[in-house]
Amino acid sequence: MSSGITDVPGVRVAHVTVGGGDVRTGVTCVLPRPDDLLARPVTAAAHVVNGYGKPLGLAQVAELGELETPVLLTSTLSVGAAHEGVVRHLLEQHPRLGRPGTVNPVVLECNDGRLNDLRALAVRPGHAAEAVRLAASQPDGHPVQEGAVGAGHGMVAFGWKGGIGTCSTAVDDGSWRATLGCLVLTNMGRPEDLRVDGRPVSAWPPDAPPLPPALTDTVAGSVVVLLATDAPLDARQLGRLARRAQNGLARTGVPTDHGSGEFVLAFSTVAPQPRRDDRWLRPWFAAVADVVEEAVLRSLRAAVTTTGRDGVTAYRCPAV
Repeated sequence: MSSGITDVPGVRVAHVTVGGGDVRTGVTCVLPRPDDLLARPVTAAAHVVNGYGKPLGLAQVAELGELETPVLLTSTLSVGAAHEGVVRHLLEQHPRLGRPGTVNPVVLECNDGRLNDLRALAVRPGHAAEAVRLAASQPDGHPVQEGAVGAGHGMVAFGWKGGIGTCSTAVDDGSWRATLGCLVLTNMGRPEDLRVDGRPVSAWPPDAPPLPPALTDTVAGSVVVLLATDAPLDARQLGRLARRAQNGLARTGVPTDHGSGEFVLAFSTVAPQPRRDDRWLRPWFAAVADVVEEAVLRSLRAAVTTTGRDGVTAYRCPAV
């Protein structure tokens, strides 16, 4: 597997990290293409594994099979601010927008309240607009910072410090050779849930203090999975890929509890080409499970020990 979701030509990523005092939060922007998405949307599909979450914009993606804006990831109570930031950015770019045409920003979230003071509402619309501008300014194929950055700044996964993870792989289905990229935002599970290479992980630094109950007693939580490819898949086929993301999550032990939110968004950066008989998708199904699993583990591997609200500390996982 290669470096990240930006191995898919055209995809850009940027983070705005917001911190200080009891604040550990931020915004991450994933831009499917550097050109005008509102004028030329990308083909897309959405899948909800468990819907205990507060996403914006997925209903229209599911209805039309198109994504017309950057994708923003952030904290649960910052969804409104991120939405406003994207809208303000697009209003600047499109003088006729809103008269009367509208736009469908996609904002996905996880609850970073175990380390972040949610009541501070620290993410403002300007942070979201800045993330979009930064993403648009990145060169093609740029590296993606992972771990406790952007939307991942305050996230906790399996009781350890979580956040942003990404990877990619090449897929050859016999007719096309293309790239499949994945980016995740991880914020779920208990330490005993974590699996690495199929094995339970129970390692804990002997000199570290016990995990606070706030980090160990919560089976619920959220995961956002973004899949990107330059294969000419249509919305139905992308939906089939999105549904296989659960296979990769399951490999890492994600519990998909009653109170968890797992949302998957898949998009292609090129126009779809019709093909008969979906048996050729089999290598893609396997690749989805592989990149999702690896991206989740990389979110742990890249994270750094972080102390947040009320002195609660999430440690970097030593077992990945």
